Amino acid sequence: MASVKVALVTGASSGIGHATAELLAASGFTVFGTSRAPSQTTHSYTWLPLDVRSDASVEAAIQSLLEQAGRIDVLVNNAGYAHIGAIEESSIADVQAQLDTNLFGVIRMIKAVLPVMRRQGSGRIINVSSVVGHVAPPYAGLYATSKFALEGLSEALREEVRQFGVDVSLVEPSYVKTSIVSQQPTHPIAAYTPGRQAVLHSLNASVENVMEPSVVAHVILRAVTSRPRLRYLVGQDAKLLVLLKRLLPEPLFERVRRRVFRASKSADLQAQGQPQGTVASD
Repeated sequence: MASVKVALVTGASSGIGHATAELLAASGFTVFGTSRAPSQTTHSYTWLPLDVRSDASVEAAIQSLLEQAGRIDVLVNNAGYAHIGAIEESSIADVQAQLDTNLFGVIRMIKAVLPVMRRQGSGRIINVSSVVGHVAPPYAGLYATSKFALEGLSEALREEVRQFGVDVSLVEPSYVKTSIVSQQPTHPIAAYTPGRQAVLHSLNASVENVMEPSVVAHVILRAVTSRPRLRYLVGQDAKLLVLLKRLLPEPLFERVRRRVFRASKSADLQAQGQPQGTVASD
């Protein structure tokens, strides 16, 4: 009889992380879900405290999981947040904080589980990226930077570890109905405020009328249980935008991008139809 597979999902306190942890548990996995703060809800998976920004916290969480389960078969890197602000008004500390969670946090988790997966001769690593990892919107440049970097990291890692029986996949959603954890610039510049506020207003309004986190969770389950591809775009708007980027001449696509990510200089004019990747608290 095959042993029960063990999965770890970061940022599992809400949104996509929570939906994924619950779905994996319902599908027969032994699931460990993580967040920085204790979960206050009843769920069907084991909760572990974890701050992906801390080497010690990552090491302690993986050690606890291995003591309880003895192995790890699936890592879902979902924890993250979105920094919203113009590049000029974002400090180096803002950049460091964004990358420390969304990129370095993923690397910490990967480095912690790969020795175990290599010894096992098997494993799946699912990195939750975004359509913003393909097309960068204004006022989300740092967030897009973290997702563009995650795309390159995952593409290289997939080839490095396939020899050990470990697969790497990217799940890239557009708008998802989830709590958006966003951080604004530490030292905002007034000239950018109308555009920044328009983007925030658009994000807050858009997430009420888009796909549920469970849609993304089912794609993650498919990546975990079938022969995995490198990339899984989730949402018709994401698929169309990436297709247009591939097919259109660059000047024409820039016109499309400006229209899709239209952030007005007037605070009362919303950005129209901006795709937004999954953003979950860690």
